[in-house]
Amino acid sequence: MLIFTVFLGAVLLFSMEPLVGRLLTPYFGGAAHVWLICLMFFQAMLLLGYLYAHLLVRKLGAWHLLFLTVPLISLPLRIGAIANPGTPVLAVLVTLVVHVALPFVALSTTAVVAQAWIANSQVGRNREPYPLYAASNAGSLLALLGYAFLIEPLSGLRLQSLVWSGAYIVYVLFVLLTWLKIRSDKEYRESTKTTSETVTPKPLTHTVYLPWILLSALPSVFLMATTNYLTLEVGSFPFVWVIPLALYLGSFIVTFRTHGGVPKFLKLFWPELLIAAFALYLLGLAMWPVLLVQLSVFFAICIVAHGTLYELRPPVSLLTRFYLSSAFGGWIGGAFVSLVAPHVFRGLFEYPLALILFAALFWWQRDKAFTNFWPDASRFVAWSRMLVIGILVFPILGWVTASVNKSTKFRYRNFYGIYRIVDQSLENNSMAVRQLVHGSTLHGSQFLDPSLRLEPTSYYYQGGPVSEVYKLVPSPRRMAVIGLGSGTISTYARKGDLLVYYEIDPDNEKIAREWFTYLKECKGSLRLIEGDGRLSMQARKGDNMKYDVLTIDAFTGDGIPTHLLTREAMSVYLDRLVEKGIILFHISNRYYDLRPVLKSTASTLGLFGAMNNLGKKSKVKAPYDDGQWVALALDPARLRPLIDGGWTALGKGDGLKDMAPWTDDYINVLGVCRVIGK
Repeated sequence: MLIFTVFLGAVLLFSMEPLVGRLLTPYFGGAAHVWLICLMFFQAMLLLGYLYAHLLVRKLGAWHLLFLTVPLISLPLRIGAIANPGTPVLAVLVTLVVHVALPFVALSTTAVVAQAWIANSQVGRNREPYPLYAASNAGSLLALLGYAFLIEPLSGLRLQSLVWSGAYIVYVLFVLLTWLKIRSDKEYRESTKTTSETVTPKPLTHTVYLPWILLSALPSVFLMATTNYLTLEVGSFPFVWVIPLALYLGSFIVTFRTHGGVPKFLKLFWPELLIAAFALYLLGLAMWPVLLVQLSVFFAICIVAHGTLYELRPPVSLLTRFYLSSAFGGWIGGAFVSLVAPHVFRGLFEYPLALILFAALFWWQRDKAFTNFWPDASRFVAWSRMLVIGILVFPILGWVTASVNKSTKFRYRNFYGIYRIVDQSLENNSMAVRQLVHGSTLHGSQFLDPSLRLEPTSYYYQGGPVSEVYKLVPSPRRMAVIGLGSGTISTYARKGDLLVYYEIDPDNEKIAREWFTYLKECKGSLRLIEGDGRLSMQARKGDNMKYDVLTIDAFTGDGIPTHLLTREAMSVYLDRLVEKGIILFHISNRYYDLRPVLKSTASTLGLFGAMNNLGKKSKVKAPYDDGQWVALALDPARLRPLIDGGWTALGKGDGLKDMAPWTDDYINVLGVCRVIGK
């Protein structure tokens, strides 16, 4: 019963994390840092739960059950927030404190309280309580994977919240039953109390606490840095969030068990692991096989760190201090990446910094197996290891050499990601372009030749899909764009036109104006509204104007702004569109095919659609790119010129699979994944 109670508490705790992240999305968007702030907040609440367990649980006893009933006032789980682009971190934290702090703190006490109870009971007199922590993490892992692959694809947020709330009540009942069983050992605990009081544990020094904290802080930094990298590349939503977090928790399952610790193989080869992680970070090849290798290396490094932490565990009498120190270290790591790194680093530099600190920490806490490897190894094995290290180091040296010559003019990082301005020569070296790169994805470019500055490039070139759509609406026209980038679309504004940009990142405008001339040389009237595009339109920021063309171009890397693609979002767009207006979606993506979901979601609102056709080989060359676009309209006649020009009408025979429409309540990212959703 005790193991099941711990397991159930962990399932609830870690299914709550992605659920809360999804509930936040309509208010704060899909920026990767929203999830990182959530992770840091959850680590802080875990620290509070462990502090509670350390200071009070032995004294409170049955009163702990009363504490577990307090979160019932917060159920069912729900979110109500006011997004503030100027102070997004504070806005997210306030929302989390108000709506989810109580149940999360209560659940975070489960594993430590259960271990403390069993350590002082007759039931646990011949059992080590630490494996219960592995059971807790097994429940956590099941919850995360279950949410990503079953719960989110098969159910909506409202149902998820109700089921979770009901399960919490069941959890409280099981804690009560567990306490009643443990309480029957009162005579045993009284008899052992006098014995334990005669044994005074040795005071702990910083040499004991420091390794506990560091072996928890560095994996936390590494988790956050890996998550940041992954979400910038693949997207920020539960399917992506849970992968590194699940591996992080899985390392506890592997190491925190009877006869656990660091596997011998990893004790020998942790230097190669760190070098491999460094090389993969520098190469930055954002393809599924490389991402899987990166995640495998991440998992192995976490096993080394958490296995070493397990090997340094104290006697049971100091159990709560051990977990409190570990939680403190985890929170330090999370706070550093979420709050400090964006202001200190201009790039994702906490990732290589963590690897360097791992090397120093592992060397400090190294096992004899590593130091004895060289003298005990044969010459063949020793030279083979040297060769492997050389192969891994070579790409690092190559990257450093290439970086010296790379023309990066500007680098900037904030809550919404990492920006770089790069001047790039074209293939024939006869001309050059200036590029705005967000993460590793191009978000606009401009010719450096003054005579070509107003010629649109990349996805927006003359004769491309954007040009074809904009030609359907003669001037004077009113155009709106969600997502600023470098401001390339402003080249299509003519005298008498109005162009309104909706941009969630307040720093993006400064970058676009300083490094590009599109906005400055725009021939039409130009306005920029700060804030999430959907929420700003919904709140009718600016005025009640209706637009002739509305372009959704707000992808961060290959991440999906899911809250901009739901039926409710499209209803907002329609409310700001003239009767014969066109909604144009830019959905170019390496990992997801969003055409089926746009088709199904649009059809629920009576919208007709068309998509441009991409051949196996693009007919255009750099700095131009067709990209994937979908146009929607209430009047099918508005799209007829596109279809006559080679676009494909959405409907029967379009070659797209059928899938359920997306709503604010239901989103199935797996269904559009190019690997899983085939």
